[in-house]
Parts: sequence; structure tokens; C-alpha cells
Amino acid sequence: MLRRLSFSVVFVCLFFASIVSAKPVYTSEQCLEFAKTRNPAVLASFERRERAQSKKKAVFDDFLPKLNVDYSYTRFNKENTINSQLQGVGDITTRVEDNFAMTISVDQPLFTGFRLTDRYQLADLGLKSAVAGEELAGLEITYQTLRAYYTLLMAEKLQKVAEEATTQLSSHLRDSEQFFKNEIIPLNNLLESKVYLANAEQDARIAESQTRVARMALATIIQEPLTSEFGVVDAPDTMELENPVEELIVQALEMRPELKRANYRQESTKTSISLAKSSFYPTIMLSARHNRYGDDFLVDGDGVSDIQIPEESMIGVYATWEIFAWGQTVHNVNAARAADREVKQLLRSVIDTITLEVQDNYTYTLTSYGNIEATAVAVEQAKENLRMTEVRYRNQIGTNTDVLDARTLLTTTETNYYQAVYQYNIGLAGLARAVGVENREQFGLQTKD
Repeated sequence: MLRRLSFSVVFVCLFFASIVSAKPVYTSEQCLEFAKTRNPAVLASFERRERAQSKKKAVFDDFLPKLNVDYSYTRFNKENTINSQLQGVGDITTRVEDNFAMTISVDQPLFTGFRLTDRYQLADLGLKSAVAGEELAGLEITYQTLRAYYTLLMAEKLQKVAEEATTQLSSHLRDSEQFFKNEIIPLNNLLESKVYLANAEQDARIAESQTRVARMALATIIQEPLTSEFGVVDAPDTMELENPVEELIVQALEMRPELKRANYRQESTKTSISLAKSSFYPTIMLSARHNRYGDDFLVDGDGVSDIQIPEESMIGVYATWEIFAWGQTVHNVNAARAADREVKQLLRSVIDTITLEVQDNYTYTLTSYGNIEATAVAVEQAKENLRMTEVRYRNQIGTNTDVLDARTLLTTTETNYYQAVYQYNIGLAGLARAVGVENREQFGLQTKD
């Protein structure tokens, strides 16, 4: 009974240890979720949006009245008095030594030459641009994640091809050594087999290091420790791309955040022209003030003199208008107009860049897809060729060089196949990024904006 209990405890411990030690395996969706919630570039875009939103609120507050309190203290070297020479009045203090003053004022802008309205519109466009920047960060991190994801899968497959080549060449070397001992093949055939095996082992080590680097690249994007060992689900997309490139270009010109930001920038330059023109107009303010004077820190008493009123209130409308400033306003307007013309040219450049990116990614993706079917057939043919060549060699119908060439051909063909498969998926991710969507399922979908 005790032995059975001990065995159960050991079994349970080993079971839980295996669970803890098992490396996690992530899907592409999980990697995207990690990247979008952890990556610093994405988190920084959130903060830029928050900053723009707060700035817009701050600009709106300029439309509201401002409450100000001023407090001052002045000390004179001595107290001055004069004789009023009026019967019953006597001496009058014209200046006390300690003088305290406090003013409470409320200012409300009535007209600022549309300056406040223009500034608020600029802040609103800044917020829209920040939202587009957040969208751009999401698209970019999606592409970076998927590219790293499929690059890791491709590296793992190429490592497996290299390891299989090493295994097969090791087996072939054993056959060659046996043939050499039986004086069936010359020494140079044996040496040739050893050289091919040594090269294959080197290629396998390089492939292993490339897999490790690819895993670290993905770990950096999804913010996992660089030394963590995790796997990824191998589920490449091999469906043919059927969307016409013209349709994708139209969608890209509607969806790309870069184009949205360029349009917002153009609207901003137009508003900046109006803002520069605001100096041509007067500024009109409604102001209400209450002044209080005294000869102590509580602002109590008679103030600076006996004849001064200790408290006074006033309300009024004030206007300021800059009449002449050596053409400064005109120069500012001209500068804003030049900026507007510059942005128009940049907008055209953005449109050309987007169109070219869609075309390039579309061509790359179609080329990769075309290679998948051709290399898939070639892999089967290369495997059969190697099998037949090995049989011929064992029966001394074929040569040692035939086997080595067949193995090299299979390695090259399998490498081309896996590169075609995963480059096609990387191409789809790049094309989605160029169109302004996250995946191919969104190709052809139009927004209602």
C-alpha cells in the first residue's frame, strides 16, 4: 500500500513537471494579440492619441472665461502727509508706507479674429491625425508580427531539411565505407562522401542558428524574453489570391492611414492660413474687475492714501488692434500659403508611393504563389530521384556522385518549396499592409467613412 501511494505521488509530480516544462505554442492570432497589447511602438501611439485629445480639450477651454487673482505689496520709504488747509479736515495722508492690493478679474473673449476657432480646428485635426497614427501603428505591428512569424516557420522548415540531409548523407557514408572496405569503390569516392557530409553538418548548424535568431526576432516584437523557447503553429495560407490589383489600389487609396494623415495635414495648412490672417482683425474682450486696497496683508484699511477708495469694481469691453507691424502678418500668411502648396505636393507623392507599394507587393505575392505548385511537384520528383539513385548505387549500377547530386538536388528543391510557401504568406501580409487592412479577408471591403 505504501509503495502504491509513493508511486502515485511520483507520477503526479512528474505529470505537473512535464506541464510546467512544456514550451508554449502560439498561433498567429495569439502573437498578434501580444504585439498589439505589449509592443512599445503600439503603446506609444496610444499615448500620442491621449496627448492630442488633451490638447484639444485645452484649446477648447480658451473659449471660456478666465478667472485671475493678482496680489501685490509695495513699501515706500516713508509716510507722506499734506495739510489740506480745509477747515475741519486737517492733514491728509497721501502715501502710507505699507500698501497692499488685490485684484479679482474675469475675462471673456468676444472676438479674436477667428483665432480661437482656427486653433480649435487645428487641435481637432491633430487628434484625427493621432488616431490615424494609432491605426498606422496597428497595421505596421501586424505586418511585422506576421513577417517574423512566417520567417520563423520557414527557418524551422529549412533547419529540418538541413538535418534530414545530414541524416541521409550519414547513412550514405556508412554504405560508402562498407563498399570501400570491400574494394568496390575507390578512396576518392569515400572522401567525397565525407566532404559532402561535413558541408551538410555545417549547413545544419547555420540553419539552427538562423532559427534561433528568427525566434528572438518574433520574441522581441511580441515582448517575450529573448531566451524563451516557444513554438508557433504551422498553418500557412495556400489559397490563391484572386483580387484584381486595380481593386486593391482603389481600396488602399481609401484605407491607408498615411493618406488620411496627409489629407488632415492639408486641412491644417488651410486652417493655418486663416489663423495667420487673424492678426488683421482686432481682439475684443469683456472684462470685469474688482480691486481692493489696504495697508495690511489682509488688504484692509484705507489703502495708499486717505482719499483713495478702498474698494472698486468695474466692467467693460476692451479692444486691441495691431495697426502696423512692418508687414509681419503678410509674411506669416505667405509662409502659411507656401506650406499649403508644399503639402499638396507631398499628398501627390503619398498617393504615388501607395500605388507603387500595392503593385510591388501584388507582383511579389503572385510570383511566390506561382512557385508553390511548381516546387511541390519538383519535391516529389526529387525524392523519387534520390530513392532510385540510392537503389542503383547499392546495386553498383549508379555512382557515388549520382547519389550526392541527387541529395543536393532534393535539398535545393525542398528549400525552394518552403521559401515559396512562407514567402507567399509574408507577401500576403505585406500586401494587406499596403492596402491598409490587417488580412486578406478584408480585401475588397469598403468603409462607410
